[in-house]
Amino acid sequence: MKIRRFNPFWEIENMLKSLSNIIDSTIEKQVDYRSDFTPKADVWQDETNYYFEFELPGVRKEDVKLAINDDNVLVVSGEKKIDPNIENKTCCRSERTYGHFHRAFQLPDDVNVNKVKAKFENGILTVSIAKSEVKQPKEKFVEII
Repeated sequence: MKIRRFNPFWEIENMLKSLSNIIDSTIEKQVDYRSDFTPKADVWQDETNYYFEFELPGVRKEDVKLAINDDNVLVVSGEKKIDPNIENKTCCRSERTYGHFHRAFQLPDDVNVNKVKAKFENGILTVSIAKSEVKQPKEKFVEII
């Protein structure tokens, strides 16, 4: 069995960022278009694959990075960039979020990291990771002397 580093604070950090965004939206302040955000994700599985879908509206495919590190953690990161033409305009209302994003998911032991497919279409990043065959432990008899 492989020992992996796990950060139990990932989801707490995401929750604190969301709470901070809610508080900031209720307080009148100078508009700052650049702030980190956390894309929404759905995760499910069937008999052969694990599936991840990330909502990334307004993000270009070139600005998304997808990786699986040595600890079997799926990492999606990137940046939603501001339209350069917006800098010369006075904002009346801004509800969209721009800036860097980062999501990480610990993958189970039965994934085959050599069989990963990713597709980015209409602001949705879809990732499928094949499950590896579960090896049945072989029983070895030991002679007792």
